[in-house]
Amino acid sequence: MISDINNLKQKSGWFILVGVILIVLGCLALGYQFIATVFSVYFIGTLLVIAGIAQALHSFSIKGFGQTALWAIMGILYIFIGLMSFFQPIAISSALTLVISFLLIMSGFTQILAAFNNRNLPSWGWILTSGIITLILGLIIISGWPYDSLWVLGMFLGVDLVFQGWAYIAIGFALKKQ
Repeated sequence: MISDINNLKQKSGWFILVGVILIVLGCLALGYQFIATVFSVYFIGTLLVIAGIAQALHSFSIKGFGQTALWAIMGILYIFIGLMSFFQPIAISSALTLVISFLLIMSGFTQILAAFNNRNLPSWGWILTSGIITLILGLIIISGWPYDSLWVLGMFLGVDLVFQGWAYIAIGFALKKQ
């Protein structure tokens, strides 16, 4: 346990650096909520198109009609959804808002469990606080869905990044003091 903290103490600067990066990104997302939302839709759409192309091309190297057809269909669906993000960003934003709300809820629970499992770390309460806030954000998103889908992703992403950044910075400075 003490050796784990000593190992982490050597990396305290990384905790602080990651925290600062998260806070800067969070402030940018808060300042440009709609742009952050649209950017996330386009970014995920791009990833889906690339994944779909790769999967569709890969499907031709698989032997057997059933497997080939299944992989090709999945690749085509990825491409279709990815392209839809460029042609129907509002609809995709609504769907992503719902998915992200579930992810934030799961992330909040995970952070809360991680905080309780790492109570020996200095300032572990910041991880707990971050988890609680992340959980609450996920629940708020679901309550306003689908009406708030154009701005809520950018705003809550920004808030989540800022609080996670503060948690990392607090842990980094607490480790330096050890």
